[in-house]
Amino acid sequence: MTLPVFNVAGKPENHDCHIKEYLTGKADYTGDHMPGRKLFGAMKHATIAHGTIKSIDATKALNETGVKAVITYKEAPTVLNQTILYWGQPVVGIVADDWYTACRAINLVDVTYDELPSITEADEALKPGAVLSGKREGTNLAPASFTRGDVDAGRQQADIELETIQPWTTTYQHSPIESYQALAWWIGDHLYVYQGSQNLHGNKSAVVNYLEMPANKVHCFARYLGGGHGARLSNWESGIAAFMSKAVYGLPVLFRETKKHNMLFHIRQYEVKSTYKWGAKNDGSLVYLDAQNWVNGSGAGMSTVMRTTWIIPHVKWEGAGIYINVPDRGSWRCVADPPFALNMTMAMDKLAEKLNISPYEIRRKNMMPVDMPDQDSPYRYWGSKEVNECFETVARESGYTSKWHAPGQNNKRTDGRLHGIGIHCHTDSHGSVAGTSMAGIVLMQPDGTALIEAGCTKPHNSPTMLVHFTAETLGMKYEDVFVGDWGNSDTTLNSGSHGGSAFTGAGGSAFVSAARDCRAKVFAAAITKTPLKEIAGITVDDLDAKDSEIFYKPDPTKRITFRTAMNGTPPIAGYGTGWAAAGGGTGGGGLQRPLFGLPVGTAVNAQSAAASVAEVAVDTDTGEVEILGHWNATGCGRVIFYEGVMSQFGSGTELQIAQALYYGDVYDYATGAVIGSQFTETQLPTTMDIRPSRHNLYPIEGDDHSAPLGAHGIGEPVVGSYACILSAIYNAIGVWVDPDHGACNPDKVLKALGKAT
Repeated sequence: MTLPVFNVAGKPENHDCHIKEYLTGKADYTGDHMPGRKLFGAMKHATIAHGTIKSIDATKALNETGVKAVITYKEAPTVLNQTILYWGQPVVGIVADDWYTACRAINLVDVTYDELPSITEADEALKPGAVLSGKREGTNLAPASFTRGDVDAGRQQADIELETIQPWTTTYQHSPIESYQALAWWIGDHLYVYQGSQNLHGNKSAVVNYLEMPANKVHCFARYLGGGHGARLSNWESGIAAFMSKAVYGLPVLFRETKKHNMLFHIRQYEVKSTYKWGAKNDGSLVYLDAQNWVNGSGAGMSTVMRTTWIIPHVKWEGAGIYINVPDRGSWRCVADPPFALNMTMAMDKLAEKLNISPYEIRRKNMMPVDMPDQDSPYRYWGSKEVNECFETVARESGYTSKWHAPGQNNKRTDGRLHGIGIHCHTDSHGSVAGTSMAGIVLMQPDGTALIEAGCTKPHNSPTMLVHFTAETLGMKYEDVFVGDWGNSDTTLNSGSHGGSAFTGAGGSAFVSAARDCRAKVFAAAITKTPLKEIAGITVDDLDAKDSEIFYKPDPTKRITFRTAMNGTPPIAGYGTGWAAAGGGTGGGGLQRPLFGLPVGTAVNAQSAAASVAEVAVDTDTGEVEILGHWNATGCGRVIFYEGVMSQFGSGTELQIAQALYYGDVYDYATGAVIGSQFTETQLPTTMDIRPSRHNLYPIEGDDHSAPLGAHGIGEPVVGSYACILSAIYNAIGVWVDPDHGACNPDKVLKALGKAT
């Protein structure tokens, strides 16, 4: 494929626009503001799973030296609730002179409850007559279903059938470096809030609703984040801080959670349990799939991983989201794709073994080609579909086909450990380019430099990415485009949320549009300046730009700089909005350039893709797993900010290892409490567990014809590919390590080998 040539985007030498702030310690995180001039807030959490608050006695806390105020559901009814739906729910806030006093004082508050029956195990919630959690009206379930073709007809066509039950995947909390926190203060009837949020303007909207205030009196700021992983989308921290500040007459209050509270009580990854009934031909062609998926703590939409990666003529899928009395599940770096991808990969490998073919062969046989439309109504094509190239890349670079062997056979290494290799690929649910409600502003300065005004935060190098989009579209040098005001709801437009890999499409298309608008206005000024004004009949359409110079296309020797074009010209503002979803669909977008004979504007799907191979050595005496090699490829569309892409890629690779070998919560199902985490019962990986020389990263470019400059989001797909590690362990030892509610740590490996109980 011949890709359009970029002058700015994709260049490895283009640095992060905010690297100086990071290196000099000037990056302003939420807690950095107002040093020595703020009070501190801490939160008490519920110790029951279900019930109502009967009484709150804060007398002892208020008598503690330094305590300034207490807030409950009575003072803050929109962010605190009298009804308790899970263990760890926030119930009482304390404001004090310092944070340690506030943390100590929450233990002096006496809360009594009228306790109600609770349900804390998802399997129990599926049974008839189960206790209701109270999270949904009259039920614990949110059912969903999907069909394609006729599964009964598919059964008649199948030569081989297999049913597999994939147990519950595990929950985990990413424990960001910066815990959940917000700083709020009042000036008169105006509220000001700083929060480490991945959605600045969404945060403002939520605070407006929490406080029932006019939007022009709420001023929100969100800039740097100490870790996002897609979970920093909640807004209640800002609401809590606002009510706390109100309780102390508008003084600034920094509310923040302790590391312990952050880990035990806050949003964690979904759990998924699956049943797959497969039918296939003897040559490995999939004929039908009859599947069930249960998702703990979420609605149960049909998994994109399963629906859009493989050619399966007949599909019947049923599922249910399950709502029980445990801490909330939510967006955690790729949302539900990782557990879905894990279950699908294990089930497909089992089918391959029954067919007596390799996991590579069954995937190669059934993968959708790039020019095949969606198998379901409205049968759209993809703006780009790189999963095939990703898959072949990791297979080739890892030497998978030459290294693969039958599970547990002929694989002993010279050091006595067992060798294994696993492969995985999927089309991901992320990478959408829809963003009509998003907008951007590009300002051209009198000196011929440009500023972007971005309503975004910095969890994923977002402002820097927008500078790349803007410089490439304007035809300017990278060093001539700067970040102006950003992360400020008063001076910027909504550039979109930074969760779900949607920002590249939503924010990127908004700033491409804004840069086009700005460019046209600058060109209009340029044709009034010497030497361009002396060209008879010249119009804006006769001009182009490169390296911060504007030139006459019929005679490129006739050119002027942007600085000259702006000489004597008032500052110019370009405004643009994100591109329409063109009717929605699977991560929808509209074609910006023709593809497969389809005209511009045609509605297409816009998603990313990933493939991974892991090679491992398993010590059957200790259960320890060493990753010998790791190969990851992700479909990027076009690479815009190279350093940012590789950063996302590398962190996703680390999360694969963490999910497969380390992460896992421990629950007391009698109470619904999280009693352990990866900090205690299991471990977090360290730099000693991540050896860069063994990790191979391949950004696969495919030029998405529906996305801004051909680039779609890539933050999540690689995270969802951790199934390759579990497949590699199986290939080594010949038995599957049960991933039920936990990672494949040494104890679980030994248990699978029959050496532990």
